[in-house]
Amino acid sequence: MLKTRFYISLLIGTIFCSYTAVGQVDVVSNEEMLVEQQQINFQTFFFEALQQKAIGNYDKAVYALEACKDIEKENVAVLFELSKNYYFLVKYTEAEYFILKGLEIEPENIHMLRHLKEIKTKQNDYSGAIIVQQKIVKRNPDEEADLVILYIKSGDIENATILLKKLDENNKLPEGLMALKDSLLQEGNKDSEELSEKIYEEIPKNKVDLIKEEYDLKKDYNSLKVLLEEEWKSKRYLDLLDHSEEGLSLYPSQPYLYLMNGKALNSLRKYQQATLILEEGIEYIIEDGDLKSSFYQELGLAHKAMGNNKKAAEFYNKADALKSK
Repeated sequence: MLKTRFYISLLIGTIFCSYTAVGQVDVVSNEEMLVEQQQINFQTFFFEALQQKAIGNYDKAVYALEACKDIEKENVAVLFELSKNYYFLVKYTEAEYFILKGLEIEPENIHMLRHLKEIKTKQNDYSGAIIVQQKIVKRNPDEEADLVILYIKSGDIENATILLKKLDENNKLPEGLMALKDSLLQEGNKDSEELSEKIYEEIPKNKVDLIKEEYDLKKDYNSLKVLLEEEWKSKRYLDLLDHSEEGLSLYPSQPYLYLMNGKALNSLRKYQQATLILEEGIEYIIEDGDLKSSFYQELGLAHKAMGNNKKAAEFYNKADALKSK
């Protein structure tokens, strides 16, 4: 009798454990499916936001990004895109709020810092813009000249003059600021506010900035190509990387964008990443020997920098063979 009770208890226990195990598997499976669906939803909304931004529907882009934010509250890319779209909507308070949220997570992100500087400048908060630009200069000293303009806009002629002299002595003064240097040195005895207004009128717009304004207005592929080409010529590699990545999210089958992204990565010494993006992009070329030759040239450069001399030689030979045709 005792044995019978023991076997019955054992059987019930086994059945119970089986059902429990099956239940646990179902719960885990459902949780995984939910996570996967959330990821799909996030990607769908994010891509929709990029598409809407590209055609100037910034309100719709914000709506899609808010849906992304509901799924991932601290996603830096979402916070950055929200800020950009509010900026285009001329809602600078909201734009600043979201970019500051992004910078809480990635305080050294130079792309977000540049964007914050633009927001501060649009609100005539030049003191705030100067603080942000000083952080940018710590990351990229080549952007120190931008401080000159901000000093002038804020009325700080003394610091503008000091920095101009320093840049000039180190042969780092951009050609566009040469005239400003002369004005500051010749008319330094004038009233600070009067001089600031006079010099501000003389500030030339950088060619890249003008092209970027056109791209921001049109958001089309042709203006993007012009912008990338000018950023390459001007050696603005971080901007080139940023805008080529944005272009790839909008036009993922355009090989030219992969090439420019690869050029930016090579210039920033991110050779492994460059090889990956270039190998991906070359697959989209149908009939364009010159473009393919450029890809091979960049692949050769990347492999040579990584010490893969044999591989580099193969790509350089392929590039030369296409050029000779």
